[in-house]
Amino acid sequence: MTEDDLDDMEFDTLRTGDHAAAAKRFVELAETVSGGVSRASLLLRAGEQWQHAGDHGKAAENYRDALADGGDTYGDPRIYLAGALFELGELDEARGLIAQVRADSPQDPEVHRAVAELLYEQGELAAAHDWATEGADLARAGDQESLEGLLRIRYRCRLDLRRPEDRYDALLDELLKKTDDAPGRQFR
Repeated sequence: MTEDDLDDMEFDTLRTGDHAAAAKRFVELAETVSGGVSRASLLLRAGEQWQHAGDHGKAAENYRDALADGGDTYGDPRIYLAGALFELGELDEARGLIAQVRADSPQDPEVHRAVAELLYEQGELAAAHDWATEGADLARAGDQESLEGLLRIRYRCRLDLRRPEDRYDALLDELLKKTDDAPGRQFR
């Protein structure tokens, strides 16, 4: 089983809408995986499917299992678990996980983006703004895709916080202009 096979399964689930069945399948695969894809990655995917199905308790269980496994994953399971815990009303534990991520001083802009988006969803705008700003500073070194996403979430936070425009807004404008001017990106 490859990551592409798993992506195909997720795309099929988008078509059918049966997220619970997909979650169960990912858990089954996690119990039998023998190379290629890590058990932790499968459990993380299972948790995502449970969240799409609205079962945040089962999602949290799978995220905890992914954390305990410790294998390679495509994202930080603590962030996913924090999201499920917020949905379950376990705010202190969710914030504690985010504090753990913060203490690790992540250097991946996508970690910052995931935390910023999660905190934005929870209405924790100042914290989301801070995570997005720090992530944008990291992404400026060359990760343009992450940079755009981080600047967009930061912009939404800034507007909601009613803060004045700043150099990050100018950077977003500049980045969007480059994107709009790129060949094949002009829409009329």
